[in-house]
Amino acid sequence: MAVEYKQWEFSSQEQQKFQDWMDRIKTGHTGTQDIRNQKINFTPLTKPLSECTVTVVSTGGVHRKSDQAYDVANPHGDWSFREIPTDTDISDLAITHTHYNHVEADRDINCMFPLDRLRELRDLGVIGGIAPMAYSIMGFVPNPVHLVEETAPELARRVRSEGVDLVVMTCG
Repeated sequence: MAVEYKQWEFSSQEQQKFQDWMDRIKTGHTGTQDIRNQKINFTPLTKPLSECTVTVVSTGGVHRKSDQAYDVANPHGDWSFREIPTDTDISDLAITHTHYNHVEADRDINCMFPLDRLRELRDLGVIGGIAPMAYSIMGFVPNPVHLVEETAPELARRVRSEGVDLVVMTCG
């Protein structure tokens, strides 16, 4: 089945809102760069969802409470990632991020890091399985060069090596 994607067109109001936001970021975070994908990257599934191995990758700043928190004080951001075993109890997870309101996620982290929901889908046979690891980064990185050149390729390598067929990506 062929899928047709339409180019997302920003209205002039949306463009101005984004530019105003970028201007505010640049005043407090030196080295800010706006790097954008030039195309939508999409790979269709080659097998039924019920046979797929799934994981979560988030930009929400999620980590195990026992892990080092993200460096939210660094004006250049923190482009490191956290590896989270998918059998981790959600009560052992925390969020360290200062650029979005995570009050609801603090109440139930599944709304943005849905490990319990994946377990339910696996148990119902909707998905084939869950990869051993999920991953998180802190999505606010004013200069994303390290994120693009180092962190993202390493996460992609890890996800592929774990036999993941489908990634549920969430943002903060």
